[in-house]
Amino acid sequence: MSDDELFLTAILKCSRSELLIRPVPLTDEQQERFNAMRSRRAAGDPVQYICGFTEFMGYRMEVGPEVLVPRPETEVLVDLVIKKLKMYPESFVLDIGTGSGCIPISLAKELPACRAIGLDISTDALHYARRNVVINGVVDRVELIARDVFWFLDETKYHFDALISNPPYIPSSMIVGLPVDVRREPIMALDGGPDGLHFYRFIIPGALRVLKPGGFIALEFGDGQLKELENLFVITGGWDKIQVIKDNAGKDRAIIACKHNI
Repeated sequence: MSDDELFLTAILKCSRSELLIRPVPLTDEQQERFNAMRSRRAAGDPVQYICGFTEFMGYRMEVGPEVLVPRPETEVLVDLVIKKLKMYPESFVLDIGTGSGCIPISLAKELPACRAIGLDISTDALHYARRNVVINGVVDRVELIARDVFWFLDETKYHFDALISNPPYIPSSMIVGLPVDVRREPIMALDGGPDGLHFYRFIIPGALRVLKPGGFIALEFGDGQLKELENLFVITGGWDKIQVIKDNAGKDRAIIACKHNI
């Protein structure tokens, strides 16, 4: 779908198919909104911020400049997690760095008995997550917590069947070279430290403290980071059944490992 089509569906509150089947003329006010949207796009604002929403796993998610835009690559990770959790329908899941809440919301929508916690240090991001939890009707099964991940993994008394995260994984030195629209997204949701692996070094050992025996961790990661991530799992110990998943472009994109069942 082109940018213009997205803008028109947002303005007219219709689907792309409805737009193509029954095009309607814009009012003067709607034309002004459309022109303003095109101007913002030309200036580098992400399409999703301009429209105020995006889709993830087929579900509507409201987004804005304070929250990372959900990516199709993350859907690959979530789809695999859903398939694994279908064997444990009453599962309890932790999503670290939940942002818009797209991951726990999708799990709750696809798995009617699943409960999830979405954790994020950004109260601004959680503003969108709370709205999305309401929009998607999963208030009773998705809890949102504003906490630092390092504190939470050390102090929480919860134990989970699965821990999922799409943490910041772009090396700090590469931020400046990102496309303009990506650099409009919150830096704290992008910057993964010198080599992009800062958060993984805490999440992987921390997950062993909060996962039930036999539970699993599922992490998204960036280009060229697989070997070092595999080393982190080996060095940490306590993990087996490590599996790597490719995205739709054929790139290594996610890694899953199970906690030893002892």
